[in-house]
Amino acid sequence: MEVGFNELYAACQPIVYGDLVRGRQALTALLPEAWRRGPRWGLAMIHAMLADLHGRLGDVPGGIEHFRAAVDLGWNDCLSIWSDPGFAALARSPHFAAVHARVWISPADLEELRWLRAEAAAISQELSWIAAENIGRVDHRSTDVFHCPLPTRTPDGGGVPAARMSLAIMQRVGLDLVAASDISRISGQIAVDAIGTSSYAQEDLWRSAQLADSRAAARRASAEARAFRPTPGLSTVPVPATSLQRF
Repeated sequence: MEVGFNELYAACQPIVYGDLVRGRQALTALLPEAWRRGPRWGLAMIHAMLADLHGRLGDVPGGIEHFRAAVDLGWNDCLSIWSDPGFAALARSPHFAAVHARVWISPADLEELRWLRAEAAAISQELSWIAAENIGRVDHRSTDVFHCPLPTRTPDGGGVPAARMSLAIMQRVGLDLVAASDISRISGQIAVDAIGTSSYAQEDLWRSAQLADSRAAARRASAEARAFRPTPGLSTVPVPATSLQRF
């Protein structure tokens, strides 16, 4: 059985919470299993993430080796190469340009990569809004979270499936964060109710729930509007990433 979502999610969790050293350790530990079980794009994804982490942590030679391994396996997420801070550190290596020159990507894949990155930014912004909206919320209901479905087109390279997995992990992280916040909020309110110190009337609870429903409906509409819609006829023939406009 191939290395799947749950294993990658577990390995990426330290990175999500800012512990880059533990994240590097977890991904390094997962590498042998990815080499043994696949999938090829998943192995490439781990090497690419380790390239970025090594760069962020100051190990440029180690990062270049992982970058080279990722590209050898078909990883071609040029947006990460152009914008992630670890790759910016690797760009100072004299070996960087030669590896970068071997990154080829189709316009169709690049379009999807741009959408995946924009959707990740939208999710991050939405989580901030949910956190702000839930301040002072007094009803006992959980928060509805809606995500765009991941694209299903057949990609031309290994960067897209890796980026899809990264977005899926971010979606899961968001769900977990909102669920944990809901549990804390609701359990606190139930405790206050149990000792009879709540000052909220039923009308307050109803209004709070109605406002939450309205905000959830707006989030659902926003997610539906953001759904990926590929441009018909966009070329699927890879070209050198170095020949493309960066942003």
